[in-house]
Amino acid sequence: MFLKLNIPRRWRILGVLVSVAALAGLTLTSVSTAARHDNVTITFQEQFNDAESAEIAKLVSQFEAANPAIQVQLVRDNDSSYYDKLATQIIGGGGPDIARVEPPKAVQYITAQWAAPLDPWFRKTFRSQFFGSTIGPLIRGGSLYGIPQDVATLVLFYRTDLFKAAGITHAPATWSELASDAKKLTTGGRYGIGLFGGWGAFEFYPWLWESGAQVLKPGGSGMVAAFNSPAGVSALQFWTNLENQKLMPPGASTLTEDDVKGPFIAGKLAMFTSGPWSVQSLKTAGINGKWSVAPLPKDKSRASVLGGLDVMVLKNSKHQAEAAKFLAWLYQDKIQAAWDRALSYIPVKKTLYSTPAFKRDPLSKQFYASLQISRSRPVVPQAAQVDNALGQAVQAALSGAQ
Repeated sequence: MFLKLNIPRRWRILGVLVSVAALAGLTLTSVSTAARHDNVTITFQEQFNDAESAEIAKLVSQFEAANPAIQVQLVRDNDSSYYDKLATQIIGGGGPDIARVEPPKAVQYITAQWAAPLDPWFRKTFRSQFFGSTIGPLIRGGSLYGIPQDVATLVLFYRTDLFKAAGITHAPATWSELASDAKKLTTGGRYGIGLFGGWGAFEFYPWLWESGAQVLKPGGSGMVAAFNSPAGVSALQFWTNLENQKLMPPGASTLTEDDVKGPFIAGKLAMFTSGPWSVQSLKTAGINGKWSVAPLPKDKSRASVLGGLDVMVLKNSKHQAEAAKFLAWLYQDKIQAAWDRALSYIPVKKTLYSTPAFKRDPLSKQFYASLQISRSRPVVPQAAQVDNALGQAVQAALSGAQ
């Protein structure tokens, strides 16, 4: 599909000018014979955080103990050039056996034929264990080219103690309530809300959809940008109004989650948006009983954005069967449940949502409710360029660029 991003002048109402350059059940059918060679080492290239790295290392040790002929080498690379380096490796004929990538990148890799089809090892019934919105983009021409590694959704984190002190009895349910609450909570060096543009478009997608705007629409010979609509402008205007009224920390255009989470823990920020990946760090921050989560406040409708990453066996891999065997082991329900418990994550597999441990956790229930209204980012081949275009628009507006 040819994607043409036309950005009309009216999107510049906030001094934004964007230019975009187009860019051309778990049952294995043959895993029993996967380990055809002794002492095989497969590489798993990823960007896990510290907590995730510690947990995946434990799981790898368990796998290797049960499969002594296969060693898994974890290659952690949290550098900002991760994807540039990965692409260079693949184009040069190399790269890891397994790569952990963002969904827009996964779509690109499938389109570029960099990912190996997993059908020789995973039956089609395996796909039904996942949310359609997470595994759907990883299916092309009827074949499966990747597996969702985790799933996430954005919700509103808020300090219940600060709300109570300000006389606010509940989390904001609408945009107008959020703006009103942020004003009441902004005082004495404390800010009401911490929205940020440092992650590009990801944080902004829910607000765009809640305004009634769309990201893309059919036009001409392909798809054209639709986020430049009056509804889309109103969403961006809402963010800039919060910044202009100094209800958000300064420098929002380049701030990231790390820049707002610290002030939230310190009581210098009353609200920010994040996902289940933040739960564990907040539980150990000494503020238990002083925070909670709620769905994002709505405008015309309620929405959130799907997060998470995918894992793919790369086509260049000389050990595809062994890599598939590791993934099959990793996606057992008991292994996934252990991963989720250790990191306070929500399950990526639908089959785990009926477990007693999940049903007892009030935070997990909120995340699950948010998943039901979450949407996928664009899954066209040029998905990364769409992300970049919208992210540049948000950053330009927040920075006041003309």
